Amino acid sequence: MKDTVSDIVDILRQAYRNENIMKEENVVLKGENEALRIENALLKERLEHYEKPQLDSKNSNIPPSRESLKAQAIRRTRSLRVSSGKKPGGQVGHTGNTLLKSEKPDEVQTHNPIHCAQCGNSLQEIDGLAYEIRQSIDIPLPIRPKVTDHIGIEKRCTCGHCNRADFPSHVKPGVSYGVNIHALVAYLSTAQHIPFKRLVEVLNDFYGLQMSQGSVSNILNRMRKQGLIKYNEIKQEIQSSPVVGADETGMRLNKNLYWMWVFQNELSTFVFPHSSRGKAAIDSEFSDGLPNSLLVTDCHSSYFNMKTAGHQICLAHLLRKLIYLTVLDEKQDWSVRMLALLRESIHLQKSDNYSVSGIADIKERYKKLMEEDISHLWHDFREFRNGLSPHSEHLFVFLENLHVPPDNNASERSIRPLKVKQKVSGQFKSGEGASAFCVLHSIINTARKKKQDPFLTLIDIAKNVISYQS
Repeated sequence: MKDTVSDIVDILRQAYRNENIMKEENVVLKGENEALRIENALLKERLEHYEKPQLDSKNSNIPPSRESLKAQAIRRTRSLRVSSGKKPGGQVGHTGNTLLKSEKPDEVQTHNPIHCAQCGNSLQEIDGLAYEIRQSIDIPLPIRPKVTDHIGIEKRCTCGHCNRADFPSHVKPGVSYGVNIHALVAYLSTAQHIPFKRLVEVLNDFYGLQMSQGSVSNILNRMRKQGLIKYNEIKQEIQSSPVVGADETGMRLNKNLYWMWVFQNELSTFVFPHSSRGKAAIDSEFSDGLPNSLLVTDCHSSYFNMKTAGHQICLAHLLRKLIYLTVLDEKQDWSVRMLALLRESIHLQKSDNYSVSGIADIKERYKKLMEEDISHLWHDFREFRNGLSPHSEHLFVFLENLHVPPDNNASERSIRPLKVKQKVSGQFKSGEGASAFCVLHSIINTARKKKQDPFLTLIDIAKNVISYQS
């Protein structure tokens, strides 16, 4: 009996010890489980970063210059446009371009056979007939500057008065560069984005001009000063325009971050630099806003703080973001339907089926998409919708006013030369240099839009420069 009680006591003690061990193990396992849960959440967050599509210029606002090499290769084969199904290249009925013969050649050369190819007899005394005319186009070499001495003559009249002839307005005392050289330097630096050192080499190699980089800088500054009249005329054209596009991009000015702003329409381009990306920059040139203009831009808040006649946001920016969302989550179709809707709206403006009922249908479908529950999707989707919601009234203005474009591509094209200039030259070294580029680029780009020769436009400004100096 005593042994039985002792055995029971031992069993109970062992059970108690086992229970305590299990409780301790349970506490340890719970702690390990919580640690694993936290670690899992952190790893998911890190993995989310790598699983997201890589941002590039086709699915975000990242410029092509900041893309990876892989993204650059993909960009060359991907477009925001939907394929038309047509073969690449010139289409049926497309008018080709070819060199046309000039009716008034500068030189005529005749090529006569001297001996008969059959018998070897001389053909020099035999008259011939032209069987074919070919033309070649070339430039004369060497191209060398034309140096002109301007001699002022004085004559004394019989009355005793001494009369001196006036020099032409473009000829100043001493030795100076002429009108064409001023225009050429401005054109090569601004329109062709050639940096100072290479520009000096071009002038020496092609024209035999021994010019310093300081002289290039002085010429550009003089052209800037005399170009201000035309520059301000362009600004006035923008202020009176019913539709204006605007954009901005960063630049380096003596190692500091500045911003280049562009306001443009179909016939004019006005570009200016400023240290701010906010409304202060806009107010520096358009203090009263553009009250008579409908402004086409991205969603940058500074534009919506301006006084304007209305806004149209750029659909190209939205299409890029929707492409990113579609790749981010291929199982959902919300971004796919929104993408199709925006593309359809652009097509509607260009098609023969354009109608008021079609516009109403587009707007109604857009409203339903914006009201859909997308809380189960990634936060990127909600972020996109929340950012778009305040601008819903600015989305389809282009359908109601056919003079308004659905995108801001024209402004981006107008400001792209700055990025090319920055890429080859690095940065602007002074405010005068940045201002000179803006003034001359505005004049050149405006001339091209108006189907005018930009070089001849620069020559007209250079005439004022020379006249001003003398």
